[in-house]
Amino acid sequence: EDVVDWEGKFRTPLQGFTSTPRPLDGVPPFVWHGSIRSPEIAEQAAFYGDGFFHNNIFWPATHTKKLISLYRRRFEHYGHGKAEQAIVGLGGQVFMRKNSQDAVREFRPYFDHHPLMGGGPSLEEYMDQTPLTVGSPQQVIDRTLAFRDSFGHYQRQLFNVDGVGTPLKTVLEQIDILGEEVVPVLRKEFAAGRPAHVPDAPTHASLLSARDAANTSATATG
Repeated sequence: EDVVDWEGKFRTPLQGFTSTPRPLDGVPPFVWHGSIRSPEIAEQAAFYGDGFFHNNIFWPATHTKKLISLYRRRFEHYGHGKAEQAIVGLGGQVFMRKNSQDAVREFRPYFDHHPLMGGGPSLEEYMDQTPLTVGSPQQVIDRTLAFRDSFGHYQRQLFNVDGVGTPLKTVLEQIDILGEEVVPVLRKEFAAGRPAHVPDAPTHASLLSARDAANTSATATG
């Protein structure tokens, strides 16, 4: 609805409220429910048939797999499709140079002085236990493609490239490497390996097309 009156338990009521910006072409956007450690969010995403995005930057694969598996089971339970058809997104963190030794040498001071990462497990231990990948573009490609072994086929991958205090020049270089050498390969490989019954994540174009098709069908039936 364009104008909403609403009253709940945890915030002040809404009176004559209109959210902005309005949905493009009158089509509400696809909703992602983001979570780090809350199974309630996985349950909520499954209940509505929305996407579940696990920001797994600081977490071992066992934890991430547990929440994604819960979301997939409950997605099927609520009748939105098979578990493997649930819409999943993953986080990740990368730092790349042409040679992996150069990447590790450059990244290590940022890691060691980071308030959340430094002072605990070593960089090598952290890379082994979390999705952090520091190395060559090919290593990032191989590591990212291997996520499917733990979590199944998924639809969205987000990379953190500026989370440890790297300067802007370095961040922009990382984005260039991702765009030129990593993302094109990942798109091709993910598409080639995805079974036919596993959908892509909805986009505005696909949602608009589905709405128009439904309207056409309803008109023809009427």
